[in-house]
Amino acid sequence: MKKYMVIISFLILFATSAYAQELGYSDKIEEAIFNCNNCNVCPDGKIINEGKICMYFFWGQGCPHCAEEKPFLEELKKKYPNLEIHEFEVYYHPENAEFLKQVCEKYNTQPSGVPMTFVGDKAFIGFLNRGFYTNSTVPTSDSVLLFPKVLTIMLAYVLSIVVIVFLVTKKVKIRVKT
Repeated sequence: MKKYMVIISFLILFATSAYAQELGYSDKIEEAIFNCNNCNVCPDGKIINEGKICMYFFWGQGCPHCAEEKPFLEELKKKYPNLEIHEFEVYYHPENAEFLKQVCEKYNTQPSGVPMTFVGDKAFIGFLNRGFYTNSTVPTSDSVLLFPKVLTIMLAYVLSIVVIVFLVTKKVKIRVKT
């Protein structure tokens, strides 16, 4: 039983780290656009003109995070004129919700809600505007606001280590009455 608890703790630890890298921070989205190679291939395989960057944006009517991402995307269009944003509303258009599932399968991710943004080989879940797109031409996500992300990951590691140490040092027994 201890072995299974240790394995589960490690899985939680690594799942937490992976999830933190998939959040749709505005600077990460812009960084993906800035560093995009061969991005004229859309997430569903459709090919647009050479030199263009294809982005798919799945959103829902009434979603506050989606509403916050829309002006950000308009600013990105102005900043990167070669960016083509294709929007798909999923709450009232079931065909778009089905299309989101298909795109998620291609990216090996789950359609866990909106907004979801796809550009190049990156998939972004949710949205948080960090304000980078108005301040610079090159994203600076590696140097600014790194502390909160590192702190979150460190807390996940510490919590996992505490659970592992507890399970290893204590003899945890589960008795089942029959």
